[in-house]
Amino acid sequence: MKNSPRKKGLRRWCFHIFAGVALLIFAGLWYWYSQRPKRVYREHADTVSKEFEYLTRRINLDSAGNELLSPQQAEQDLDELEWLLENRYSYLRLKGVDYKAALDSIRSTLGDGINRSLFGYQLGKLIALFGDGHSRVASSTVRLSSLCSGFPTVLMEETNGRLVAFKPDRSDFVDPDFPFLRAIDGLPFDSWLKAAGQFTARGSPQYLRYHKIRNLRYIECIRKEFGLSRSGTIEVQLESADGSSTKRIELPLVQERPIYGFWPRPETEIKSLEDVRVESCILQPNIGYLRFVMMLGEHEFLDDLVEAMCSFAQTDGLIIDIRTNGGGRRAPLRVLLPFFMAENQSPRIVNVATYRLGMKDIEADFEARYLYPASSPHFSRAERDVISRFAGSFQPEWMPPKGQFSRWHYFVISQANNERYYYYDKPVVILMDRYNFSACDIFLGAFKGWKNVTLMGLPSGGGSGCSRDYRLRNSHIRIRLSSMASFQPNGKLYDGNGIQPDVIIEPVPTDFIGKTDSLLDTAIRFLVRKKLLPE
Repeated sequence: MKNSPRKKGLRRWCFHIFAGVALLIFAGLWYWYSQRPKRVYREHADTVSKEFEYLTRRINLDSAGNELLSPQQAEQDLDELEWLLENRYSYLRLKGVDYKAALDSIRSTLGDGINRSLFGYQLGKLIALFGDGHSRVASSTVRLSSLCSGFPTVLMEETNGRLVAFKPDRSDFVDPDFPFLRAIDGLPFDSWLKAAGQFTARGSPQYLRYHKIRNLRYIECIRKEFGLSRSGTIEVQLESADGSSTKRIELPLVQERPIYGFWPRPETEIKSLEDVRVESCILQPNIGYLRFVMMLGEHEFLDDLVEAMCSFAQTDGLIIDIRTNGGGRRAPLRVLLPFFMAENQSPRIVNVATYRLGMKDIEADFEARYLYPASSPHFSRAERDVISRFAGSFQPEWMPPKGQFSRWHYFVISQANNERYYYYDKPVVILMDRYNFSACDIFLGAFKGWKNVTLMGLPSGGGSGCSRDYRLRNSHIRIRLSSMASFQPNGKLYDGNGIQPDVIIEPVPTDFIGKTDSLLDTAIRFLVRKKLLPE
């Protein structure tokens, strides 16, 4: 007997229900699978490598993140971090770090569990091994500033290998007759710097030393590394300018961390991005002065840069001051460089980069950095011709592992097709320092070797990583890892090198307290001589 239409309809209805339920189950399983953290599964060493013993050191940390992770939770997070390093991190193999031995050293000392803050502290020291200033433990509750309850009432900067000790408000030295720091708590400052280097990215020599000095603010963490007892004060040994006499004084530790801030101070106090301004004026004798302490990409900020350059058209020289500018966007370079390009000058390649494969939306991140593959329609014919000639001779100092990275991408700048632009052919000095980093490295690298441009000051930090954030499943510790390898046109990496000035100028102690600005004065004298003695 044939099935009735009613039975056929019932079967069809049941089939659709079954298919729908199966589809929901499949979708649920797929979502669960896609959301679960990816981990590396392998055999682990159960001993501590002598090289990485310091990573496993257990110290008591003052922090809100005091919850205890079980050994299993911490092990799973270590496996997850290892997967991220191997599949998402661009500089994993740059320095030849034995990351597996480092991870296993931490793993083998977990015991019955580990405090979340201490775990984050250990991971921070591990990531510092790779020498990448963009990569770090980014969770606010396990940053060094949150792990200390007291901070010294002193800031320190270096000049000619000596540390200058001055008050946090920069009103004066800690002691005007003894401006230099020799020791803290009876230990020479080099010993403190060595300990501070354990949680400082081992990048370029200038980056490492500069940030080790800044990390001396976290004196409580460093004391614990030394095994010193906690105290509400520090004893500093100061020395005179000629080094012939010393003085010991005791300084209190306070709850508020001292801030270096932008220096020299901007015209307006900066509390948020909205407060950042382009500073410009005409210095005597007829020298343009342009300063910005952040690399911003907002239209108003960029328009102000163009407006400033228009006001400098009749000056005899120009100073661009980017001291204590830590980076940001690349747009200021893209706006300013065309002012220094002569008519019919060829496009200039300022950055070559490649990214780790397997990440979502990474092309959008590259486009935000004006990085495109050679075949991109963003490039003009002239730009593609320049890229074609360049690619044939480009020799990177470090070749990213084959099969793990994208094709090469290029940041190219051409003359601006805008009536407000003109060719500024007078001498230019760019003031730079060791705090310059990231987009500032790209900025300085683009002007390095440019006609009429002199870089003056101290080497930049060196960094260009395009970092991305990841959160470990159990500890919820946020990890930031670079996703690209970024090169100067000469083949050198930005990371680990930075940009060297054409003229190195060391600051003098009074520069740090605002009584002098020897670098600016040197730049003005330099430009005056250029005018009097043209080439």
